[in-house]
Amino acid sequence: MTLTKLLYMLNYPGKGGTEKYVLDLISAVGPSQCVFVYSEEGPGIEHFKQLGIPTYKVNMKGPFDLAAAKALKEIIKKENVDVVHAQFLRENYIALLARFLGAKVKVVWTYHVDVPMNAVIRAFNRFFTRENEAIIAVSQFMKKQLTSKGVSNKKVQVIYNGIEDQFHSSRPLQDQAVLAVIGRLREEKGHAFLLKSLYKLQELHPHLPWVCHIYGEGPAYDELKGLIEELQLQGRVELKGFSSDKQTLYGESDLIIIPSQNESLSYVAIEALSFQKGVIATNVGGLPEVIKDRETGLLVQYGDIEKMAESIHELITNRETYEKLSKNGRDYFVQQFSLATMIEKTKKLYSF
Repeated sequence: MTLTKLLYMLNYPGKGGTEKYVLDLISAVGPSQCVFVYSEEGPGIEHFKQLGIPTYKVNMKGPFDLAAAKALKEIIKKENVDVVHAQFLRENYIALLARFLGAKVKVVWTYHVDVPMNAVIRAFNRFFTRENEAIIAVSQFMKKQLTSKGVSNKKVQVIYNGIEDQFHSSRPLQDQAVLAVIGRLREEKGHAFLLKSLYKLQELHPHLPWVCHIYGEGPAYDELKGLIEELQLQGRVELKGFSSDKQTLYGESDLIIIPSQNESLSYVAIEALSFQKGVIATNVGGLPEVIKDRETGLLVQYGDIEKMAESIHELITNRETYEKLSKNGRDYFVQQFSLATMIEKTKKLYSF
């Protein structure tokens, strides 16, 4: 099958992992074959516009928005689209509604973030997703979640997120270890849990040399700043803001910590392995599929402050363990999480 056009749908183009996923696919497929549809203005929209692809703003009020489906149908017809690739449930349902209304298009849906779905949505899933040509889960965990929410197991294929390999060389663990947390400042990312763990670490090992850099922007900024002051961690922990310079960010860090309460499959975990860094992550969602405990990093139960503190202490004081895990992690990245593998498998789905 020769594709004329692929249409990517994303309600809110921000600066997160989903946007990166879509941009990577557009670059791989070729911008001349792609169309982009969004609903809400977000800080990442300029990245899509810079690609020079046809970009449409369609107000999508909810998953059953018929007006949005009709508008999408017209775009599909105008742009001669063969496949719509939706990123979240709302966009998927609207794309399927457009198909029900007569749009001659195939619909793929990637399930990026695990969200609660009530009995009504689960029932609709059983009906609507029969019409999906394919559904991509970004981890085995996410596949299990989908099948528990009414989606047929036969429709779902696991394709791990992949990233471009930017590794050049690794630096040895520094005497004053630099810990880093990377991601949106939101409650579910677990920053408060980490700060309390760092307070415990300082309490247990007051002379251990370390600093922690928190990279990212988001609604929890003021709360985290206040908590840093409350825990008297100002000299140890710094809110660094957003950074797109991954070579510097990872290159100047020793230990990447992912303290999330909920995570489908973390780009940060994959990037950390690619840069051959020590990693500590919570045992949630799809993270154990990337960070295998005592093989490619250390896993901690979310909320276990003392265990997180002990794990940080172990990795920054035991160079042999640090070097073993970081090297294993790098090898595992090469085997499982390359961008080329993700793109090859996804493009194959487009051809059906």
